[in-house]
Amino acid sequence: MKSVQMKKVLLGAVMAAISGVASAEAADMPIKAPAYKTPAAAEAAWTGGYVGVNGGYGWGHVNVLATPGDPNTQRVFQGQPNMPPLTASTGSEGWLGGIQAGYDWQFASRWVAGIETDFDGAGIKGAGSVPVTILFGNQAASFSASQRIDWFGTVRARIGYLATPDLLLYATGGFAYGKANDSATVVLPPGQANSVGNFGYAFSCGAPYGGPVCFAGDPSRISAGWTAGAGGEQRITTDLSVKLEYLHVDLGVGSYRMIGSLYAGTPYTPSFLNAGSRAAFNLVRAGLNYRF
Repeated sequence: MKSVQMKKVLLGAVMAAISGVASAEAADMPIKAPAYKTPAAAEAAWTGGYVGVNGGYGWGHVNVLATPGDPNTQRVFQGQPNMPPLTASTGSEGWLGGIQAGYDWQFASRWVAGIETDFDGAGIKGAGSVPVTILFGNQAASFSASQRIDWFGTVRARIGYLATPDLLLYATGGFAYGKANDSATVVLPPGQANSVGNFGYAFSCGAPYGGPVCFAGDPSRISAGWTAGAGGEQRITTDLSVKLEYLHVDLGVGSYRMIGSLYAGTPYTPSFLNAGSRAAFNLVRAGLNYRF
């Protein structure tokens, strides 16, 4: 009996010792912290809406063309080295800035499709001139033209690939609209004058008929066209992303008349030139989006 009791005592002591050692080792073991993930990486899904602001720079090249519009101007400008048409070319450039909003859908793990609309104020403008000769007097004159983009907007589709969970590279394209202001004149040098009337049409300019402007057109138009480009967008937090993109915007060709000047009492209809120009430009802009 004593032998059995002794075995029980020894077994209890061994179990207590093992338990104490295990408890001590557990107390000394460091606790492993959970892996940290940035907010953007933790919620990498791009599906959702956003609003934001943008700013950038635009540039382009403008060709303004003018052709005779009535029998009188057809005779007056016939035989010009660069006629028809009269052509004035100019570069255009300026700043732009505005707002955008859109919605993205993430699919197939690394692909994102979306739609975006934006509206920007702009000051993209340029002016140029070329020498011309008014026949029936062989007088030197200048054909000057300018164009200014006041504002524009787009509605575009986007399709992109996630180079990383937080970096989207995309192509984009769609509908564009905007306001363009065109201006074109034929002007005589100071001290010269000209007046020609035929076939019921006429124009007169310079002293003593009036000012030096022989023909002038100054239309403003709101036009629609297309846009296409590419860009990249980087998520910097769960809610914020920054982007950089390039777009080409084409608002189409606008046509207008350059009406001839006449002094009071002239029994003729004002002569005119038919002018036209394309409103197209490139832009690079950066943006900041808030995602929700």
